[in-house]
Amino acid sequence: MKKISFRDSFNDIVLNATYKAQRKYGFDIGSGEHATWNNEADAFKHAYMQWFLSWYAGEKKARELGDMHENETPNAPSGERNMDLWNNAIGREIAYEMKQGNFDLLDDESVSDVASRKIYERMQKGELITTPNDKRKFENMELERLTENDRVYADGEFRNFDEKMKALVMDKYLDYAIDNNWEAPSKENLDKRVRSGELIYVENYQRADGVRVNGYYRRKPVR
Repeated sequence: MKKISFRDSFNDIVLNATYKAQRKYGFDIGSGEHATWNNEADAFKHAYMQWFLSWYAGEKKARELGDMHENETPNAPSGERNMDLWNNAIGREIAYEMKQGNFDLLDDESVSDVASRKIYERMQKGELITTPNDKRKFENMELERLTENDRVYADGEFRNFDEKMKALVMDKYLDYAIDNNWEAPSKENLDKRVRSGELIYVENYQRADGVRVNGYYRRKPVR
């Protein structure tokens, strides 16, 4: 395991990885002392920093150190703090995902390159925050990133769909029915599974883009 002796040397590790990835992938970077400030390079740097700490020191320690770093500048603009906390969380997620595979068999440079690629791929998908003006909030991160993939449709909801909508969601509806011992997912059944912790009910909320989303049932995240 790598030992981090001095803060400056750790900062150098993170910055060198950021510059290396930027040369390879061509994401946005500034110049001078603000080269990695409020841009794509900044987003990469924070995600990589938390990936590195999570990979070598564990997620709990990574979060503690990341939060400590943010708390050192309590008067930082809220948008910048929000951006950093969001991207820190992405870095920890990537470390967790990689620990489920065989990446620990790779040497340090190779595993760093894999992490850098994964961070860049997340950036390309828009999953990182690359500007303090982004409307997504770290506090609402789970809601902001919800997709339809894990949604569970109640039987009554499904029966009220038109034929076109039924065709679109039929596979997910049937998959859940099969998982539920071939029982239609009634509202009562879904509520029971929410109480047991198997499912989540997402209350009505408003996304960062202003769209109102009605409450719905969903499967719990893998993690």
